[in-house]
Amino acid sequence: MITKNNQSKVRSFSGKILEPLALGLLALLFIIPALTVMNLKPLTKDTKDFSNVLGVTTNSQIIVDLIGGTHEILSVEKIYKDGESGYRYGTLLAQRDSDFYSKPILQITNNTNEEKILTFLGSTLHPTQSKIGLIINDQAYGLQDSTGQSELVEILLKPRVAYDIYLTVENTVDIQFSEEFEMKIGIK
Repeated sequence: MITKNNQSKVRSFSGKILEPLALGLLALLFIIPALTVMNLKPLTKDTKDFSNVLGVTTNSQIIVDLIGGTHEILSVEKIYKDGESGYRYGTLLAQRDSDFYSKPILQITNNTNEEKILTFLGSTLHPTQSKIGLIINDQAYGLQDSTGQSELVEILLKPRVAYDIYLTVENTVDIQFSEEFEMKIGIK
């Protein structure tokens, strides 16, 4: 049986040991998050090279922008940098009726003071009797013929000019499945 004397000893012990321990834990509950926030600082890099920052360009480069938008047969368009002087464009060509289709896909701007040569080489994985080409400045170029053979297209990119690039697909038969199209873009 616990006597009054034992109860006062337990209270005295809890007052000497447990209360400071509880106060210390309570203080840590506020101190640790405060120290964490105070130690946060932004990571910084050398700000001399902004070439990989979205929306930042320099005046001496070629800019390749995806136009995007919706189209009845072109979807899942993507463009990415491929090495030092090249890009890759890819899209999914949906099943389609025999017809001629065209869509603006890219805008290429020459921000340099010199002429550049652009090369385009594109194809699908399987020949589907589709003729695939480009329209650049109202000039038509063939990328892939109806047998699936690819052809290299070269154009001269004048200084300080932007070019809209259209992808064309012409079918003589209905295509009942989707296929991937990929195009390499080189800059010389």
